[in-house]
Amino acid sequence: MNAIAIYMLSGTVLSSIIAAAKDRSIVFWAVFGIVAGPIAVAVVVWLPSRRPVAPPRRPPYAMRSIADEIDALDAMRQRGMITDLEFAQGKAQILAWPVTSQIPPALSPQRVIADGRRTWASYHPATRAAFTNLASRHCLDIHWRDDLPFEVVATYPVQLGLSLAFTMALEKGAVHCWGEGWDLESAEIGRPDKGIPGDVDQALDALVEGTGRIVIRTAYGTQTPFHISLQMLRNDRWRTVRRRFHLPWPPLWQRRILMNDQADKLTDVA
Repeated sequence: MNAIAIYMLSGTVLSSIIAAAKDRSIVFWAVFGIVAGPIAVAVVVWLPSRRPVAPPRRPPYAMRSIADEIDALDAMRQRGMITDLEFAQGKAQILAWPVTSQIPPALSPQRVIADGRRTWASYHPATRAAFTNLASRHCLDIHWRDDLPFEVVATYPVQLGLSLAFTMALEKGAVHCWGEGWDLESAEIGRPDKGIPGDVDQALDALVEGTGRIVIRTAYGTQTPFHISLQMLRNDRWRTVRRRFHLPWPPLWQRRILMNDQADKLTDVA
């Protein structure tokens, strides 16, 4: 009997952990693990993960010339393609990157036009406008904050039409999102004219409208979550848009779901 119990318990625990890491149904694989044991573990290991595929890394580049890159920035400033502030921040970025860095070298005029002047200051206007548009679309109040060490910070407090507060912040071309008891991985914007990554913007719309949710998993005996995901309902299934997670210990946890309980009042506000 002890061998059978260990067989069932090991299959349940391992299949549940792997299913959580691959964003599969934990309940299904836990039950399957009780019945099939190591067979369930083998099956869930074989299944592909539902996590978004990471973009391919950029190819390596030759040794960079810091002097040439700063001269290129200065030439663009003299032509009026970038401002003095953008030149200062671009120069600071160049000096901060190691000489052997594999990032694309030299902000050429073509690169500036294609990338929309990728200096930290150039992200501010579009991101601030995107934060404002998110509030305007749902008739929500927004509080601009200067008490946090980020470049642009906006909080959407609890109010009529929103039962869970959350904060968004811009830092060096990446958007952060968090609330009480949860925070997500940062999302790189890519182009300064986007303001907010499209998938994150859609997921936040869904969160406010009641078709999105924050899923928090916390291991028993701990207070810090090991898995946090932002999900939205698509084709009657919950799809994860952004997440932050690591393996739990002990491998037993509880789940908490945060949703906007006042989404039905948004029409009254509008």
